[in-house]
Amino acid sequence: MWISSRFFVIFLLLHLDTTCSEPFEAHLRGPGFVMEPPGRVEFSNSSGGWLDCSASGSPQPTVDWVHADGSAVTEIHGVRRVLRNGTLVLMPFAAAAYHQDVHNTIYRCIASNSVGRIVSRDVQVRAVVAQAYKVDVEVLSASRGCTAILRCVVPTFVKELVRVVSWVHEPAIYIYPSLQGDGKFHLLPTGELLIHNLQESDESQSFRCRSMHRLTRQVVVSSPTRLRINSHRGIISPSVVEHTAHVQVSQDEGAVLLCVAQGCPSPEYSWFTHNGAGPLPVLSGPRVRLLGPILAIEAVTGEDSGVYKCTAGNVGGEASAELRLTVATPIQVEISPNVLSVHMGGTAEFRCLVTSNGSPVGMQNILWYKDGRQLPSSGRVEDTLVVPRVSRENRGMYQCVVRRPEGDTFQATAELQLGDAPPVLLYSFIEQTLQPGPAVSLKCSAAGNPTPQISWTLDGFPLPSNGRFMIGQYITVHGDVISHVNISHVMVEDGGEYACIAENRAGRVQHAARLNIYGLPYIRLIPKVTAVSGETLNLKCPVAGYPIEEIHWERGGRELPDDIRQRVQPDGSLTISPVQKNSDSGVYTCWARNKQGHSARRSGEVTVIVPPSIEPFAFQEGLAEGMRTRTVCGVSRGDPPLKLIWLKDGDPLPDLLGANVTMLDQYSSLLSIPSLSATHSGEYTCVAKNPAAEIKYTALLQVKVPPRWIVEPVDANVERNRHIMLHCQAQGVPTPSIVWKKATGSKSGEYEEVRERPFTKLLGNGSLLLQHVKEDREGFYLCQANNGIGTGIGKVIQLKVNSSPYFSSTSRSVMVKKGDTALLQCAVSGDKPINIVWLRSGKNTLNPSTNYKISVKQEATPDGVSAELQIRTVDATDSGPYFCRASNLYGNDQQLVQLQVQEPPLPPSVLEAAMISSRSVNIKWQPKTMGTGDVTKYLVEFRESDPLFVEQWQQIEVKDPPMFNAMIENLKPATRYAFRVIAEGSAGRSAPSQELIVRTEPQRPAGPPLSLSARPLSSTELLISWVAPLPELRHGDIQGYNVGYKLSSSGNTAYNFTSVAGDYDGGNGELLLSGLAKFARYNVVVQAFNQVGPGPLSEPTGAQTMEDVPSRPPEDVRCAALSSQSLQVSWQPPPIYHTNGLLQGYKLVFEPIIDDIQPSKDEVESRKTTALTMVLTGLRKYTNYSIQVLAHTRMGDGVVSKPLFCHSEEDVPEAPADIKVVSSSSQSLYISWLPPNEPNGVITKYSLYTRVVNGREELNNEKRSLPSQQAYYEAKGLHPHMEYQFWVTASTRVGEGKSSRVSSQITTNRVPARIISFGGSVVRPWRSTVTLPCTAVGKPKREWFKSDVALRQGGMHNSQLLDSGDLIISSLQLADGGNYSCQVDNGIGTDRLTHTLMVQVPPTAPVLYVTSATSSSILMHWKCGFTGNAPITGYTLFYRRTNGNTDEMQLSRHASSHELKGLVCGSTYQIHLSAQNKVGTSPTSTMLHVRTQGQSPGHPASTALLAPNSTSLLVRLHSWPDNGCPLLYFVLQYRAVTEDPDAEWVLVSNALKPQRRIVVNNLTPSTLYQLRMEAHNVAGISQADFTFVTLTKDGDPPPPEIVHRGHRGQTTVIFANMNLLIPSIAAVSGMFCTIIMVIVCYRHKQANHIQKESLENRANSEAAQRERYYATIHKVSMQNNDKIPETSEDISPYATFQLSEAGGNMSQPHHGGPANTLLHSFMYHERALAEGCSSPPPAASKNRRRHSRKTEPESEESESDQDQLTSSRTESSNQHEGKIKHSIIYHGAQSSTSSDLSPMSEQKSLPRRGRSRYHHQQYQFSTNTTPRHHNSNKMNNNTTSNTNTTATNTTATPSTSSNSNKILSPRGGNLKSISSTFKSQDSIQCHIPTLVKSPSISTQQQKQFHKQQLQSSSNAQHSSSSNPNSSSLKQQQPLLITPKLHQLEASNGQELMGLDGIGNSHSPLVACMPPSSQFRPIPHKSIMPAHEPPHHHQNHQQPHPQQQQQHPGTLLNPSTAMLSSKFFTAPTLPK
Repeated sequence: MWISSRFFVIFLLLHLDTTCSEPFEAHLRGPGFVMEPPGRVEFSNSSGGWLDCSASGSPQPTVDWVHADGSAVTEIHGVRRVLRNGTLVLMPFAAAAYHQDVHNTIYRCIASNSVGRIVSRDVQVRAVVAQAYKVDVEVLSASRGCTAILRCVVPTFVKELVRVVSWVHEPAIYIYPSLQGDGKFHLLPTGELLIHNLQESDESQSFRCRSMHRLTRQVVVSSPTRLRINSHRGIISPSVVEHTAHVQVSQDEGAVLLCVAQGCPSPEYSWFTHNGAGPLPVLSGPRVRLLGPILAIEAVTGEDSGVYKCTAGNVGGEASAELRLTVATPIQVEISPNVLSVHMGGTAEFRCLVTSNGSPVGMQNILWYKDGRQLPSSGRVEDTLVVPRVSRENRGMYQCVVRRPEGDTFQATAELQLGDAPPVLLYSFIEQTLQPGPAVSLKCSAAGNPTPQISWTLDGFPLPSNGRFMIGQYITVHGDVISHVNISHVMVEDGGEYACIAENRAGRVQHAARLNIYGLPYIRLIPKVTAVSGETLNLKCPVAGYPIEEIHWERGGRELPDDIRQRVQPDGSLTISPVQKNSDSGVYTCWARNKQGHSARRSGEVTVIVPPSIEPFAFQEGLAEGMRTRTVCGVSRGDPPLKLIWLKDGDPLPDLLGANVTMLDQYSSLLSIPSLSATHSGEYTCVAKNPAAEIKYTALLQVKVPPRWIVEPVDANVERNRHIMLHCQAQGVPTPSIVWKKATGSKSGEYEEVRERPFTKLLGNGSLLLQHVKEDREGFYLCQANNGIGTGIGKVIQLKVNSSPYFSSTSRSVMVKKGDTALLQCAVSGDKPINIVWLRSGKNTLNPSTNYKISVKQEATPDGVSAELQIRTVDATDSGPYFCRASNLYGNDQQLVQLQVQEPPLPPSVLEAAMISSRSVNIKWQPKTMGTGDVTKYLVEFRESDPLFVEQWQQIEVKDPPMFNAMIENLKPATRYAFRVIAEGSAGRSAPSQELIVRTEPQRPAGPPLSLSARPLSSTELLISWVAPLPELRHGDIQGYNVGYKLSSSGNTAYNFTSVAGDYDGGNGELLLSGLAKFARYNVVVQAFNQVGPGPLSEPTGAQTMEDVPSRPPEDVRCAALSSQSLQVSWQPPPIYHTNGLLQGYKLVFEPIIDDIQPSKDEVESRKTTALTMVLTGLRKYTNYSIQVLAHTRMGDGVVSKPLFCHSEEDVPEAPADIKVVSSSSQSLYISWLPPNEPNGVITKYSLYTRVVNGREELNNEKRSLPSQQAYYEAKGLHPHMEYQFWVTASTRVGEGKSSRVSSQITTNRVPARIISFGGSVVRPWRSTVTLPCTAVGKPKREWFKSDVALRQGGMHNSQLLDSGDLIISSLQLADGGNYSCQVDNGIGTDRLTHTLMVQVPPTAPVLYVTSATSSSILMHWKCGFTGNAPITGYTLFYRRTNGNTDEMQLSRHASSHELKGLVCGSTYQIHLSAQNKVGTSPTSTMLHVRTQGQSPGHPASTALLAPNSTSLLVRLHSWPDNGCPLLYFVLQYRAVTEDPDAEWVLVSNALKPQRRIVVNNLTPSTLYQLRMEAHNVAGISQADFTFVTLTKDGDPPPPEIVHRGHRGQTTVIFANMNLLIPSIAAVSGMFCTIIMVIVCYRHKQANHIQKESLENRANSEAAQRERYYATIHKVSMQNNDKIPETSEDISPYATFQLSEAGGNMSQPHHGGPANTLLHSFMYHERALAEGCSSPPPAASKNRRRHSRKTEPESEESESDQDQLTSSRTESSNQHEGKIKHSIIYHGAQSSTSSDLSPMSEQKSLPRRGRSRYHHQQYQFSTNTTPRHHNSNKMNNNTTSNTNTTATNTTATPSTSSNSNKILSPRGGNLKSISSTFKSQDSIQCHIPTLVKSPSISTQQQKQFHKQQLQSSSNAQHSSSSNPNSSSLKQQQPLLITPKLHQLEASNGQELMGLDGIGNSHSPLVACMPPSSQFRPIPHKSIMPAHEPPHHHQNHQQPHPQQQQQHPGTLLNPSTAMLSSKFFTAPTLPK
């Protein structure tokens, strides 16, 4: 019971599902989006965002959201929600709650139902956190009349979210975006505001930018900004300052192309398109507006895309820019077909169609999706998707997704349905045999399309309807149908053949199997069966029970079959085919029997029915409307009941059709239509049916109907830029076709067919869609309908475009004379009525009723309206912009009309030069802003501005179009011109403008320099001189010259150029070319240049450098020994490029390499030859020679080759040096000998000859050979009392040499004491051991003596006496040298031997002295001291710059001088020298402190330096003296002199390179300025202040009160500066001393006369010394009249002083030479008295010599300038005008007049000059020693305390070689003694004072004084210390100036003697020559070294003769004038 109830429930459910499946299947439709979300969604965090998505389908789809990765989007509380309607809500959030995976991600919407699933495009969601921002305004200014651009600058972080909504023209005029603008203001869609036709009045207006955040809708307004109008004048060619390179818009939107250019005059614009074969001009049209710099295109299409070019041009030129317009056209995506039904197993094909405006689009990125999932690429062919072998899994929704490069996506959807497929049984049951009772379930599963229905039968009949049977079925998710038959309690009668039949409209299939139930046969009830005649009948016997043996059929008592049509199947079923009604109708009986014989029997009735058959019928052809027709449907056979009905097009006949149906009989039906119409056309079907079948027959009725209007076209109006649909629909049979045509002209003219194109759409219903209608679409249209019936129909309609007003141009200009009537016209196009309104300045409406001056007219034109505004009696106030504003029903537009009232022009203003060239000037000016009268032309007048000659004005015209500039050409270069401009208009000419003075630019010089000459000065120098080009060819100031030179033999045509600065005055020039090739010929050219460039080259001139010595040695030097005394040497000449002249020959220098103790003579020999080989003869035998070869020209010897060592051959030796024969016993003699002094080879043996002599008879002769190392022999066994003679020879491999002397000895019994050793010279190095032999015979007693002093054992600490008699001396020292004698005595005889021991030690230090110095070199000589008993092998020179590293240099042993080169200018160097021999190195020489020439820069005179103008200052930098060291750079600053002492300085440059001149500009006329300059060179810095006054504006001198104020200010500044105050006080004190000296000079008037005569005598006596020179160490700058000393008369030989120690010599270990002394020799030159002190130094030149200093720059003070415009103030306020040269020689104690060769004797003689000037002119010179850091107090104290101090001293003559140490005092102070005792390595600083030259004392007086000085030298030290303050002497004594000694600590710890120690009793004095009373120190302009305190010379009284000896001082030569005060240090030698 439970089972049956459960099956019953299941059956009900499945039955319900089955009954609903059929209607559901029929109405399925896949999902489709009704609202697809956009591709990009942006929202603010404060507002949140919504994503809407809805879809439709059947059943209704569900909407879900997923992420990009496919994961489902879930709700997040408070952040994200998904609503039931499919909307995704992103809620507002705080900034801190921002989540990237929520607020900046990609979402997709999915719609799905049972058919399939689709996915939306990617939705990029971006949440923006609201931030505050500000906007600024950027102004791109323009010139008057041009276009300015105002750009709204939005911060980058919100730029893409903010757009400009409007601009505010203050105070409240809003300007909104438009494509056209109003003619004045134009706000572009991109936000830029253009302001056209700028005027001066626009500068006073303000503008603000209004921007809106498109998410938050927040409006931000910028701050107001104003316009700026550029003040360009003259012609300026256009330049594009702003253009949009790329514009991208969507289709149907407006595009604006911007191209703004600036230039003067305002440029005109032209636009071109480059979309075709060539550039085509863009023409204005309905959609295209040319607005000057703007090209506006409305409703752009794809055809508008491309490249555009804008060109802006004016008279000055043109500029262009290219712009690209890209139009993004929307695309449409469609899948064809959108619904596809395919039978299972077939092939499905979808195609994705991508179009834009109806046209296919090229290759796109296409993706295919199936039910929301992307398909793999297989099966895709471009835009086609192919699905082969379609199965049930392939059905569903397909999507084509097109993704464009811009990022947006488009998609289309299609559905794939399965087609009709006959059922297929997927599962079936099997036959079963069961016992009655159990439950049975039978199952069938089938598939098909549509979904099949399954029915069940039992033996061909429906299943029994009882409670045990339950049938159920359901459909799986795959669409399969599963059906069950469940029998709860099977019984015997349930057995039989069960069949399941699956059936749909595509077919049916069945399956049958038996269910056998054991039991007796049982036949169920057979229902009545109806069979169809002509078909097959199959009767199953419904028998049950099992097993059944047989089944039989009977009819009418007869067993069947009884006919051929009948068959009984093996399963017992009866088949009749075909069934016949008459024979087969009746009762049939079925019986069954089993094997047991049990049987069952059952009968059933079979009825046969005949199906109907319809006779064919048809309608006649050619039926037309209004005709009649009929037809009959007859059934030819079929059993009643029959039913006949008519259908039209598948539906029953409607009552309104008007057709009549009449049944003729039960088998026939008549259809008649009395009046045919178009509605009667169609398919008519006759249906006949009876219970057997339903039969249909169809016939077509075609009624021909001509076209007629359904929707007749009518006239239409459309607003411009709108869409319009022109409807035209017609009907007819057949359906007529619709064609649209448009008239090409009038209504009756020609028509052309309208075809589909962009914005023109032909719809399928015949309507014509016109989009974005413009005026070109206006006209007559014809719609034609035709179907072939008749002529067709047509209708002409008129389309009118309602156009808003528009103007052909945006602006125009009207000019009218003042007082005339102005006519302002405007022509507007558009639909009437058009209203015209005139406005002034765009604001005020002009009304004739309120303004009597104006009248307005208006008249219609074919295209619109023409308006005219008349303004009577115009004046300047009427000028300005007028706007003609037109409006109608459809819009408005306006045109700008600029009115300019012409007045008589005013003179132009702001005349200036826009461009100045050498021969042309471009003058520009501005017209007066008031009075805008029309200027027809301008007259530019010009003439040369020459104050001496006034020329007539020349004139040029500047005609229409009026320009504010003019080019005046054909001018002269570098010439001043005056220009003025006159404006000329219709009313006449204006007054001339103010004159403009312009100097034309220079040109390159047109002429070459003249008189070019070149002469050689040395082997590497050529002096080039020339004369400037002709003045008329200079074309400007000659700034300099380019001197080019090249080797004449060079194939290179290019010259090497070097520049020479010019003097700007066209003077002559010269250049010293150095570093040239020696003895080479050069071609030289010169060209002048100015600031523009160089001029032409001069004609080349040739010159050859002088010869020089060869710079390379001979090459390939070889040597070969020819004999023992001759060598052959050969070589090759030096390279030809290094001979440097004509070779005169070669010199061979050779010397033997011997180790003599001290050669008696220098064996270095030299021989000359002109050949390339030489044989040296007379050489030492078997000796190694050092050979060097050099080439020489007439200029001297060249470089010597490297030493080549060559050995002469062996020869027979000389005789042994000595031989001794002594008796050693009665029968033996001892023979010893010395080797030969000249072995001439290697001694191989000795031959000892013996001869026995008895009286005169030779008894025996014997020769004995002894080895070479044996020098003795004892002959034994001799006869007593016989005379034996011996001699020895030595032998080499060459042969036996000469024999020694013959020595004889008689043997004797008594052996006297004799020494067999030899004495002589013994040379040993120190610290070694020597053995002095004393071998004797006769057993004597020995004694050793040293210099006749007996030596005892142990008497010498380092000696030892051996028992053998030898004396051994160890640790030899120099003191051990001497004569050592050995004396032997044995009572019988005595003998004595002497050894001369010479100990070799390192040499002593050489004596080094400096002979000359330049700015980069020092020349030094030296004398060798004690050589240490060994030859000098070389010298080492050490030198270093102060605070620098020590460098050393190895020098040859033959050298006695060397020149250090490449030194730093103006620097002090420490130099010392050491010598070497084979034993060791000597101590270094006294360190010399030598300063190279050059000082820190001097100070120029202000008049030479400065040249002020009205607004500028010319600074002549070349006038700044460099004092021997080239200037590196300048620092220049200035300021105006005001009451404020702390006024700021204006820095011109802090690194100004040296140049000839510089101009300081931007000064104020008539103003007092202060100029501060610093000059820098290697030696130091020089600073000077100058004041100057600029001229007035007219170039006149400034007012006197300004000049006087400058002098007053100058005084104040000087006294405010302590650095200036101290020298000033010193100068006053010096003048006071001068007065005292004048008194002294007056007292010695008589003596002066005598000395004048003696001076002439002395000059004659010194003529013999004319060629002696004293080299200079400090070179000074020379004025034009400076002289170089030419002869020895010009140099006083007495201007010397010496430094030496008392006693004459200074001893040190191993130093036997003279004491190291310091000898100074001075050189002076004169200057004419006529030259003032303010004369400036000359410019720097190569040969100039200047003072050097280390820290403090020498200052120069100029006297009062005659020019009141300038005055100078230097750091020291002193300017030294004296010219000084120092000549200093460092050497030993030799006399300055000795016969030693002067170091300068090899220099060339200078030209001789007269000497008379030196005897008749007075020279003034003083010493300035005031440093910056000292004040004047000390100076004043010293001056006061030393006023009465005697300053005369005695000194030695230059010939004195041994005298006291003397130091020349730099100060005239209290004279005190200075100790002559120096410590070791003390450094003596000597300061040389400045004296005044007066007539010399006589030579006799000098000699007398020398004698006195010699007598007093021994007591100098004691006297000076005991009586430092002696009283005045009564007779003439020399002026004694005693220095102070500074106690300084040297860097090495040695104590140095300074000059500040006055009063020190140990300070030594330097003796100088005694001057006479004519020596008068004159305080004058001083030079102050930085390290000296201030001092002044005193007026010293005459010393007492006795005091003369107590104060040995410095002798000052009377002829020594103007000596600079300098320090030189020379450390003394160690004691």
